Amino acid sequence: MKKLLIFVTIVAWMMTNGLTVDAQNVTTTRENNKITIVEETPTEEGTIVTTTIMDKDSIFVSGLFQNWELSIAAGPHMYLGENDWKVRKKAEMIAFPAIDIYLTKWVSPTFGFGIGSTTGRFKGLYQSNPSRWENNFVAANYQTGKLYYDKNSEPWGYQWIAEQRSWFTSLYALAHVDMINLFGGYNPNRVYGLDLYAGGGLMLGFNPGEVIPGVSFNAGLINRFRISDHISLTLGVRGAMIGDDFDGERFTQEPDQEHRAANFKMDGNIGVTAGINISLGGSRKWRTGQRTTRLIPKTVRDTVTIREPAVAPVPVGVVAVENQTDTLLVKQFPEVWFHVNFDVNKWEIKSRELVNLQAVADLIKSTPEIRYLICGYADKQTATPEHNQMLSEKRSQAVYDVLVEQFGINPAQLVRDAKGGVDYMFYNEKELSRCVMITAIQE
Repeated sequence: MKKLLIFVTIVAWMMTNGLTVDAQNVTTTRENNKITIVEETPTEEGTIVTTTIMDKDSIFVSGLFQNWELSIAAGPHMYLGENDWKVRKKAEMIAFPAIDIYLTKWVSPTFGFGIGSTTGRFKGLYQSNPSRWENNFVAANYQTGKLYYDKNSEPWGYQWIAEQRSWFTSLYALAHVDMINLFGGYNPNRVYGLDLYAGGGLMLGFNPGEVIPGVSFNAGLINRFRISDHISLTLGVRGAMIGDDFDGERFTQEPDQEHRAANFKMDGNIGVTAGINISLGGSRKWRTGQRTTRLIPKTVRDTVTIREPAVAPVPVGVVAVENQTDTLLVKQFPEVWFHVNFDVNKWEIKSRELVNLQAVADLIKSTPEIRYLICGYADKQTATPEHNQMLSEKRSQAVYDVLVEQFGINPAQLVRDAKGGVDYMFYNEKELSRCVMITAIQE
């Protein structure tokens, strides 16, 4: 338990510091009905700034088959009944395995609902008979017929304590809250997630020849560590309050009235799990709104030393002026690039990309001594190599035509190329590989 608390402290620090994938610094602002996410990623050439603007009410893709997640995990657990704590060593209370399966539908980046199931081994201890003179196995379910303590054993010499063993399964409905999105804002690049859930349902124990029903109230935490867009590793802790009838121990009785213990109204169960979370049907798929990417280049400074010789000869009584050193900013053109995005299987330029191309055209005009490469791409996962090559060529030609015909760029400053289908170019999103890159040619 102490180690678990240390782990929760660590992940809480991760939550407050907004750990993300690919982006070193992410800020989220909310104004009126807009949410703006700005991601800054340092590179050797400068800082890549990606700005995403989305409508607050439409960031969620609400289709029936979107935003589903399947979690499968397993781990040890302990059942906490009236007599289970009377084991010789606390480790004997641990049973393995307990297997958790959760299916969750997220109705927003923060809230979800779903169903869950836990199946595992059950083991415990029970008082077989309140009398010290008889040995009858009574007052419990899942009896094995094996004594754990007899009447001559210490420290429970006045009781018969026997073993319980079986399997159980439970089915329950759950409500989920993504605590990181709730307090830190939605961020699609975040590595760490913390899912808090609670609910209740039916618990079934398998006694020889019969099924024992019970009720349970469940709650837990699932720590998610994203390793790809569709897979996360999970580490969880969960607990349950279980109806007292489930294990069949309705009372704890000792031979003397002054030692008689009060009956617990509920039993308990606690466990830890490790497993995997899988996105189904576009799970965690949110509308990302209008996204723009730009590079803020590093400032290039050169130090220039200017030496002005003293005037000679120097008249008597006049102090000579020492040589002077000054630092000037030498203008150098940095290595920059621009990204023009396209829809799948399209080469028409969207209106929002024309806004960026206007800024690109102004820069090209201001640097007539520089030539620029216009290179088209497609994502290799979507089509055949031949089709992707055609798409990349048409996209490159479309950007070239806009710069020359609409914005008046000198064709001599432009060079066209096409690379066909490529792997993920940015942020592990194939959509961003459907693009044209405009790059300054260093000659």
